[in-house]
Amino acid sequence: MQNAAPQTDAHEDPRDCPASVALGLIANKWSVKILYTLAHAPETLLRFREIQRRLTPITQRELTKHLRAFEEAGLVRREVYPEVPPRVEYSLTPLGLSLCDTVNALSEWASKNGAQIQANRAQFQKSRAADK
Repeated sequence: MQNAAPQTDAHEDPRDCPASVALGLIANKWSVKILYTLAHAPETLLRFREIQRRLTPITQRELTKHLRAFEEAGLVRREVYPEVPPRVEYSLTPLGLSLCDTVNALSEWASKNGAQIQANRAQFQKSRAADK
């Protein structure tokens, strides 16, 4: 028996779909790298500049945008210390840590299959060029 796809309302907003929400958080150039950096740091708390240094060439604006989105979603905890100059540290929450197995599995899959994907893309482009 085939698994039936869940029925959805044709007018349902895709932004309300849990899978779309989750993928929206991690389906971009930097998100997985940021989560991986926070999860695999020897320290449990990382300062902004340390995260940025480990992810060179990420821009300050890009890193800020992702950390805010992760904080809003409850994946990252931002701790501000009342010091001069202010000290801000980031860490994964239990929810963020629960995503690590998925991120690690995706990274492992990409490492295992990345060369094949690149070869397939090159072959596809080659066949497309031959068709013209």
